[in-house]
Amino acid sequence: MVEYLSTIGNKAISTNRRFLSLPFSLKKIKIPDLIIVFIAILIAIGVWAQSGIGGNPQANINQDFSVQARTKDKLRVRDTDLLVTLTNTTINNTLLIQGKRASTREGKTFLIINMEVENQFKVPLYIFPIDLLRLVREDGKRIAPSVHQGTVEVRPVSTKKSNVGFVIDPNEKDFKIEVGEVSRDKQVIEISFK
Repeated sequence: MVEYLSTIGNKAISTNRRFLSLPFSLKKIKIPDLIIVFIAILIAIGVWAQSGIGGNPQANINQDFSVQARTKDKLRVRDTDLLVTLTNTTINNTLLIQGKRASTREGKTFLIINMEVENQFKVPLYIFPIDLLRLVREDGKRIAPSVHQGTVEVRPVSTKKSNVGFVIDPNEKDFKIEVGEVSRDKQVIEISFK
C-alpha cells in the first residue's frame, strides 16, 4: 500500500491507494485463449438454444406449398393461392390455442407444427389448417390434428402465424407429415428428433 500526502491550503490530506494485482494463474492467460473460451461459450449457448429452450426438442422444416384461398364459409376463391410455409416443429406438453392453454393427458404429448401463411391480396382470405396436414402412422393411417386454431383469417397483404398439434407418445422420434389440400396432390415431409 502506498500513502500519499498532499496539502490543500493549510490542511494535509492523507490518501491511500491500493494496487490490484491479479492472481498468478490469471496472469498467464493470453488474449487468444480468452477469445477461444468466449467462442466456446457462444457455441454452447447456440446448441442449447437449437435444442429448444426449456428442453423441448425442435426441428426445422422450412417447406413451402400453396393452398387455394377460401372465404370464411369455406368457399374456394378462384385463381387465388396462399403461400404456406411450415417453419418448424416442436414437442411439448402444452399448446396455446385461440388464447387458451391446451394440455395433453398423462402419458401423451403434442407434436406441434408451426406455420406462416402469406396473403399478397388486398382482401382478407382464409385457410383451414386442420384440412391441410395429416400425421401418417407406421400402419398408413392418416391422423388429423387434435388441436388447431380453427379458421385462420389472413389479413390483406400480411403474413399470419398459426400452428396445429398432433397427440403423440413421448417416446416417438420419427414422423411423417402429409401436406396439401384434400383434393390436390400431397407431399410427405419426414421429421426426426434424434
